Amino acid sequence: MKMIKLPFFLSIVLALSGLAPAIFAKNFTNLHSFAGAPAEGFYPANGLIISGAKLYGTTGYGGSEGFGTVFAINANGSGYTNLQSFSAATGVPASNNDGAAPQDKLILSGSILYGTAVNGGTSGDGTVFAVNTNGTGFTNLHSFTSASGGANPYAGLVISGNILYGTTLNGGTSNGVVFAVHTDGTGFTNLHRFTVMSGNRTNTDGAGPGT
Repeated sequence: MKMIKLPFFLSIVLALSGLAPAIFAKNFTNLHSFAGAPAEGFYPANGLIISGAKLYGTTGYGGSEGFGTVFAINANGSGYTNLQSFSAATGVPASNNDGAAPQDKLILSGSILYGTAVNGGTSGDGTVFAVNTNGTGFTNLHSFTSASGGANPYAGLVISGNILYGTTLNGGTSNGVVFAVHTDGTGFTNLHRFTVMSGNRTNTDGAGPGT
């Protein structure tokens, strides 16, 4: 059988790729295992953000009332802190004053974290919220109302200047919206309402932006 001689650099790459799983396995560290309600959250279905030596994130469930949390933890795994436990959402639709079940990662501007909660709020259709990185000053910036303002913001936010932008999965004309709101909670605006789909589930602009 004729031997095929590989280029030197390719041989090195293949050798290193074989070692990679072992290298990563040795360096893996479980920084935190969530304890669940009531002390902590559980089901962190989204990513983290980092600022200095701190990581910030959300859980969709758990916390003191079982409706999710905003948390902080040091990058070395110490100092886990619940910055916010979302309050119990009750009734039909399930409503509260702060939101419930955050599903996407936070954004940070200065010392303030901004995020979205899929459910809860005064109409049960979700919220945009803000909280300081030390856990103080939690504010419900906006409670969604399905018929006019959109509902269920599964996706996170982006920020430009003092304006937050995001999307909702539902509401508006039925298939979600693109929205803007100032960081102080004023000036909520629907930038676009996705149109109703026809019988074969088509339209001209899309539907249900979820991430």
